[in-house]
Parts: sequence; structure tokens; C-alpha cells
Amino acid sequence: MKIIYRNFTKLLSAGAFGEECVLEPMSKFKWSKLLSVANVYGVSDFVNTGIAQIGSAIIPDGIYEQAKSNVYRSENTQNEKNVNQAYNVGKQKKFSNPYLNNRYSKLVFNEIHNIDTSINSLVLLDKLISNINTLLDYGVTIREMADLGTYLRTYGDKIDFVKIENWIRLLKIRKICDFICCYLIVLFNFEKEELPFSKGPDFKYINSIKHTLEFNVDIIKKESRQEETDNSEESIINPIHKPNTHPLKYFSFIPIEASSRFIANICKSLSNIDE
Repeated sequence: MKIIYRNFTKLLSAGAFGEECVLEPMSKFKWSKLLSVANVYGVSDFVNTGIAQIGSAIIPDGIYEQAKSNVYRSENTQNEKNVNQAYNVGKQKKFSNPYLNNRYSKLVFNEIHNIDTSINSLVLLDKLISNINTLLDYGVTIREMADLGTYLRTYGDKIDFVKIENWIRLLKIRKICDFICCYLIVLFNFEKEELPFSKGPDFKYINSIKHTLEFNVDIIKKESRQEETDNSEESIINPIHKPNTHPLKYFSFIPIEASSRFIANICKSLSNIDE
């Protein structure tokens, strides 16, 4: 039901970013289903925080007390972690394609040894690539999208978006970054101004994303038992997940890497058969 989806996305923004939102009244049964959706997607802490933040005026007492008792607030130790992360990213293989890996390593090396090094920009690039890799391997992970969105809203004023745009062009990840930005718009109500490295929202993709999420929420809502929901978690989020062929779904967004990853997956599968 769309009302569950609408309240779910509002609570994501409220819990992840502290945004104010107006929820729509629902029955206790539908609120229980919304909490099941949050559990399946692994974002119960965001939803619980959003519920506790908004208050009990519109939320049934049992649901409000349950959410309030489960609120999880992580301590913000991101600064030190981000600096260490930025200085290590250049040593990691981020792509299956050797050409892209070589370009990535060079741009990180050059940036770290630049007189005006932008650590925050390197961290943002790393988070974008992490989301790309997750998308190619498994599909969308809301928590990882939230991590990217949180970083953008927390450190956006310290990021050199001119560098980010240049790096995106060098790594040939423009289309898939724009696609990821569509998810930030749908899930967390990002504005175009908050995504200066994107060419702008593509409403064709935004409508497709909304339809897919509404469909998945409706499937979860119809599960009669919580244990059935838990056991079918991956099939709900990604109805047909085939690790070998999954990258090809995004071939039009990132053809070089999607092709390389598809071949790498096939080789890995053949290697496992030999063993």
C-alpha cells in the first residue's frame, strides 16, 4: 500500500538526516508492517529514530514506545575515520577492469600529493564507487545510500565538486552516478542543488525507482509471518539475484566495468567448479 511506502521514505529522511516531516495517519497494523519493511531493508535504526523524533501524537502508543526503546544513535567519529580511509583508498582495487583501476590509483596518488589535497572529495569518490560496486553485485542497499547521503549533507561545503566532476569523467562513471543520485532524490528527498556533480534528475529513472520500491514494500506488507519475511529477505529486495549476470543489468550505465565484472564472475564460477 502506497501510504506505508510514503511514511517509510519520510521516516528515512527524518531518522538519517533529522529532517522534519509530516506523517500520514495509519492503523497499528500498518505501522507494524512499516516496521517489518524497515527490518527487511536493514534500516530499523533510521525508522525508529524518525518515529521517536516526530513524537507520539500521530503514532499508536505501542508502536511509539517500541520504536523509542530501540532507538540507536551512532557516535560521530567520522572525521578521523575518513582521513584514514582516504589515504588507503588508492591501495585498494575498486574495479574489475584494470584500465579503470589504473586510472583510479593514479588520480588518488596525484590528489594525495597535491598541494591543495581535498580529503573530503576523495572520501566522497570512494563512497560513490562503493555504491556502484554494491549496485553491480547485489542491487541497491538503502543503508549504503544513506551513508553516501549523510556524508554529502555533513561535508558538502568541504568537497571540491569541480574535482569530483573531473574524476567522474576520467573514470567514465557519469551515467551510473546520475542513477545513484536518483535514488538519493527518491529515498531521502535530496534537491538538485545538493548534488552538483550530477547533471540533474532523470524522471524516467525516478519513476521506475519509485515503482520498484512501492512494489517491494507491498510484497513485504503481505508477508503473514515475520520469520517468512526474514527468510525471504534477499528475494524481496532483489527478486531474482544472479551474481554472474547481475552486472549486465547496468551495462547501459557503465559498460566497461559491467562487462569486466561479468567476465570476472564467470571466471570465478569456473574456478570454483574446478576446485
